[in-house]
Amino acid sequence: MSYTRGCNNNRWAGRNWTCALALALALAGGCKRGELSGAEQSAPLVIEVAPGDLDAEVFVDGNYVGQVKVLQEPETGPLLLAPGIHRVEVRKPGRFPVQVTATVKKDRNGPVVIRAELLEDPS
Repeated sequence: MSYTRGCNNNRWAGRNWTCALALALALAGGCKRGELSGAEQSAPLVIEVAPGDLDAEVFVDGNYVGQVKVLQEPETGPLLLAPGIHRVEVRKPGRFPVQVTATVKKDRNGPVVIRAELLEDPS
């Protein structure tokens, strides 16, 4: 499974290097995809948004990790959060961003679910 696969459509043309860089930064910052390793238990990140906001961008610990819809696709998602404290932000132009602090404990069994209601910015 490759994260950059979700970036290989026409809309992302020319931005593949940006997606690869974002993934590398996310991996270095404690986010990872794939199998659980050793005693660490990762928690899948689940972002819930209204159907019209699936194109919202997701940032973890300040690093871009993809659009909500890409993180929900079986080929590319979900993002696994390593144990620790993470700052998750969901952004979309014309909407107020949603920022949530998520704590993943080593003995956690379930996903981290974030319900992001992206309210319209009247300005």
